Amino acid sequence: MSPADHGERGPSGLPRPLAWVRWVVWATTNRAFTRHHLLSYLRMARASARYPSLRFEGPCFIGPDVRFEVREGYGRLVVGAYTHFGAHARVRAHEGTLRIGAKSVIGIRNTINCWIDISIGQACLFGDDVYICDFDHVTTSLEVPIKDQGIVKTPVRIGDDVWLGTKVVVTRGTDLGDQSVVAASAVARGDYPPRSVVAGIPGRVVKTRE
Repeated sequence: MSPADHGERGPSGLPRPLAWVRWVVWATTNRAFTRHHLLSYLRMARASARYPSLRFEGPCFIGPDVRFEVREGYGRLVVGAYTHFGAHARVRAHEGTLRIGAKSVIGIRNTINCWIDISIGQACLFGDDVYICDFDHVTTSLEVPIKDQGIVKTPVRIGDDVWLGTKVVVTRGTDLGDQSVVAASAVARGDYPPRSVVAGIPGRVVKTRE
């Protein structure tokens, strides 16, 4: 009986031995055995061993001091193949599912905090110091400290081929359509149709890509 018959599947749903063969073939073809690549694979292995609910769907490229945090039993993190994580990125799935599509680039010092559901599409490009979250702190009472009032959560969706400039903030409830661009330091909140160019605080559509 094959490993697949036991439910032992590797990245992309392939039976685990076939998944590893696919990785080795890809790495050999692309000469992805440099010191940089090997350190990245080691970081993947360590993160996967520490967090059972973290799944890499293929080889990824992980810079130094990247930290993944997945709250076991509550959160789930799925990372598509060939995704890049810049140094010092923080990716946290406290609750719900955080999904990052294949071939995306998560920039240096990016922070992604998931408390209900964050979906990031394929081939996205995030500049440095980007912050993405799907929650806000409750601030309705003046008698209770803000830290004790709880949080409110709304899912976030970022489509395929989206570019977030440096220091962009994406807040809860945001839906960014495919092929959109968000200008540096903008704060995105709300629904933006595909191919939008978004700028300002709050982020507004200033142009549509043709």
